Amino acid sequence: MNYFPIILGLIAGCTVAIGSIAVSRGKFSKNALGYLGAFTGGILSYLALDTGSEAEEIVTDFLSSKQFADFTIALIITSIGLIGTWVLLSLLEKNPNGQALPIMIASALGVHNVGEGFAIAAALLSGSLASAWAFTIGFAIHNATEGIAISSPSVVSKRMIALKTLILLSLLAGLPTTLGASIYYLGITNQIFLAFLNVVASASLVFVMIRINITAASLLGGFKAKFWTWLFIGIATTYGLEILLDILGGATF
Repeated sequence: MNYFPIILGLIAGCTVAIGSIAVSRGKFSKNALGYLGAFTGGILSYLALDTGSEAEEIVTDFLSSKQFADFTIALIITSIGLIGTWVLLSLLEKNPNGQALPIMIASALGVHNVGEGFAIAAALLSGSLASAWAFTIGFAIHNATEGIAISSPSVVSKRMIALKTLILLSLLAGLPTTLGASIYYLGITNQIFLAFLNVVASASLVFVMIRINITAASLLGGFKAKFWTWLFIGIATTYGLEILLDILGGATF
């Protein structure tokens, strides 16, 4: 087996720890915490929309191509995934030790990052080594912002996460990039399975995004202009990185 896509997946995924550790060890004022929370909410908003649209595209493609049996199966499975994720997360939220939210975020990002591994391996399978490296570098930068999303809820709530726990959460979020690369390289690309993964990731991200945004707004005195400005900055930053990836991935080297 060629381990090169797995190595690229590791490079892309490990930077989650950089963002999470940097934020968790910083000192922030009340306003700064609010800005950080809104910025994180923006990141999660875009990622939730992105993963949700990927699931929707897979399901509707079955309908467009008149594969009615696959469409029905995909619709049922993704619906169960959506509702089931929200029910499960609502039960986990009752965890009294305050660690549930970072775990939810890290898990959701981990599911989301499986798709990044697919993109890296797909570029390699198409013979485009330059595109594979471009994706790897872009995802590495992008995943550092995901690390911010893991740490910021605990920073905002003034709950310190132990360094060991933070590293484990970062691995939970980042290592699935490698898993995605290896699964794709082995030829496991069932579209219904991918739709299910994406809808679970999207549901998880929406769940935690709502809570983070409410907390951030309370720190900033409500849903005022400064909250929406920083929410927009988070969305724009994530979108900008994705556009950069599209440009690099489609460029001729």
